[in-house]
Amino acid sequence: MNWGILGPGWIATQFASSLTTLTQSRISAVGSRSQERSARFAREHGDNDTSAYGSYDQVLQDPTVDVVYVAVPHSGHADLALKAISAGKHVLVEKPLTLNSVQTQQVIAAAQAAKVFVMEAMWSRLLPVGSVISQAIKSGLLGQIIAVNADFGAQFAVDPTSRIYDPALGGGALLDLGIYPIAFSHMVSPAQRLLHASGRMTNSGVDASFTAILANEDGSTSSIFSSIETDSPQSAWIAGTKATLEVQRPIFASSRLILRHSDGSIADSKDFTEHSPATGLGWEAAHVAQCISEGLVESPVMPLHDSLAIAGTMDLIAEELRRS
Repeated sequence: MNWGILGPGWIATQFASSLTTLTQSRISAVGSRSQERSARFAREHGDNDTSAYGSYDQVLQDPTVDVVYVAVPHSGHADLALKAISAGKHVLVEKPLTLNSVQTQQVIAAAQAAKVFVMEAMWSRLLPVGSVISQAIKSGLLGQIIAVNADFGAQFAVDPTSRIYDPALGGGALLDLGIYPIAFSHMVSPAQRLLHASGRMTNSGVDASFTAILANEDGSTSSIFSSIETDSPQSAWIAGTKATLEVQRPIFASSRLILRHSDGSIADSKDFTEHSPATGLGWEAAHVAQCISEGLVESPVMPLHDSLAIAGTMDLIAEELRRS
């Protein structure tokens, strides 16, 4: 695949490094509001034929670009995704896909009408450990899922000028880190009805920490915690009627899985090489290329209805946090 990069920031740098070293795809074009930034990115991660543009639209108009990676701040995801779809490009959008479920539905509808591939960049699901967790759930190894617990907290320096503290750019724990445990919950549990959400807000108006409890009709629950003001265990566990699966830190690229019998004794364990974004994003890029080569318009691993469900849950939590 020939990739176009929109927004040559930190995550795009990690993606490009993984893409060019671990896959056969290449970077065809880079777009930014700064020609200088695009040129520097192209020199560092592209090849002699990589084009550097001082706008996003020029990347979308470049006929050599097969698929676009949207890596701008959250607030720009929906607009650029829609423009890319309109230009006939396949699209990988950094998570969250958009700021809310209304925007997500708009992107999905546009992609389906244009018959182009669109996926939210939930790279955790494309890692080997994500595949193993999914297989364990689908196989019935754990029995009926009774409870899920997932968290992701990391301490960021308090800086009102940074993206993560800026409400206009989609800052806060929910959209930036909370999407990981929420997406994990949606992968393993049908619990989507919000029972409770509360948290702490920053002076800039974004959520600093929150806890949310989701429930299913059968009474099974999912507990989620996220924060940008404290480091949490960054782990998860799934409790079933037959066994429990522990997902050790970090939740986005677990280092180890532990399967326990119903009496608490260890039945099995599996160590995984921890994937940083710089190496792990290659699995995501390869998956996108495979889907497109097979003529798919969405991923079977990260389907669009999952992105919509995740967005809906985040909408409910955000509404409760605004009230608290």
